[in-house]
Amino acid sequence: MKALEQLDRTILLCRDHTAEGLSDEQICRGFLSTRVLCISDSPNLSSHGGQTALITLVSLLSRMGMQVALSVPDVPLIRPQPPLPPLPGSSVRNALTAISDALVTGATVSGCSEFDPDLIFVLGDSAVGGQRQVPYWRLSGDDWGGAVGLEGELPVRRWTIEWPIGAMVSAALAAGEAFKFTMRRFPLRSQLDQRLFEPSRGCGWHFGSVPIPQGVLDFGEVDVVSAGAICQAALYALLRLPNAWMKGRIFDGDRTDPSNLNRNMLTLLRDVGAGKSHLVALRSLPNFHLTAIPEPFAGASGTEPILAPRVLVGVDHIPSRWGVQRCAPGWVGVSGTTHLGVLSSSHRPGEPCSGCLHFKDDPADGGRVPTVSFVSFWAGLAMAVRLIREAIGFPYPAGQQQLWMVPLRMDGNHAGVWMRVAPRQRCPVGCGPSVAAA
Repeated sequence: MKALEQLDRTILLCRDHTAEGLSDEQICRGFLSTRVLCISDSPNLSSHGGQTALITLVSLLSRMGMQVALSVPDVPLIRPQPPLPPLPGSSVRNALTAISDALVTGATVSGCSEFDPDLIFVLGDSAVGGQRQVPYWRLSGDDWGGAVGLEGELPVRRWTIEWPIGAMVSAALAAGEAFKFTMRRFPLRSQLDQRLFEPSRGCGWHFGSVPIPQGVLDFGEVDVVSAGAICQAALYALLRLPNAWMKGRIFDGDRTDPSNLNRNMLTLLRDVGAGKSHLVALRSLPNFHLTAIPEPFAGASGTEPILAPRVLVGVDHIPSRWGVQRCAPGWVGVSGTTHLGVLSSSHRPGEPCSGCLHFKDDPADGGRVPTVSFVSFWAGLAMAVRLIREAIGFPYPAGQQQLWMVPLRMDGNHAGVWMRVAPRQRCPVGCGPSVAAA
């Protein structure tokens, strides 16, 4: 099994922007030859937020096939970080080096001796020793938002927080910068493509501040439709919340394919061939008890069971989203990607439903979908935040029912756009607001 097969969807995405004549092998080698150094000191790795930022960044880089070196101290893991093995007494550094070559073939994680990096990421206010001749970005953030910036471009703060959402935001932003670096090494199609992949001097994103829940965060009964990239990213985020609990079902009839490794955040190289629903249910233990249903949830035959009061939907197939909405008695969160864009929404009873938003089937859904690790991760993270806010009593208002994001240009004025969902008279689900509009 080779990296060329595992990075197939990332290579397909690159083809949207690279010049004709560039082979798949050349694109694959471009990612495998990108060298990234991650730097942190003990104070910045002494919080769950700081550890989550580093571990998530290394995972996203590795799923693009990049070579990662660590200049970090030997700090004990504070909380489990699946899919990293929960070894007693494990350190952050040992846990990360254990996934060397375990996510994508040839994507290594190692110490920093004799490592000549192409770019550097620094956690918080950690010191950067020596005269660095390559660009480096600092990752910073708070409970609900994160930022990355070239040295001196943005205020930085030490990572001291336990709530991990902002940490994962900063990691996703940094991974986007690494992707853009590799793309700039290829001949691109146009000046528009060249502008798209320019480095960001500083960028950030914030999901909006609400009170952090104290004590146990019980999501109750939640059904998960799809065990693919987006739902794995959502569960990856939710599993890092302190004292969070969940029960429910996870529906997916697929088995893990090598081409899934570039983005499935709870999947390891050794999992190829395993049923996705069983795999994700296993990786979600012990706090999340999900019963694996190894078949798709179609929702069209009229024989499907009523779904849980809350449902996460990451399936690409549009009619399946309609079927979920018909069978869902309560809140529904939906996320999807299209090339380098992300669309996330949530739907409560009485609001315009996912059929109003995704009203037209896309016959191309069944083909090879161009994807990359951090774009799918943004989609899952946005959906996870929606579920958290719903569970703690701070749902997004009607004006923020859907979110469109452009992860590569989070420094732009329209990097993330919040919008209403309008009721559609010919909604394929036939929800209450659409009937009223008709």
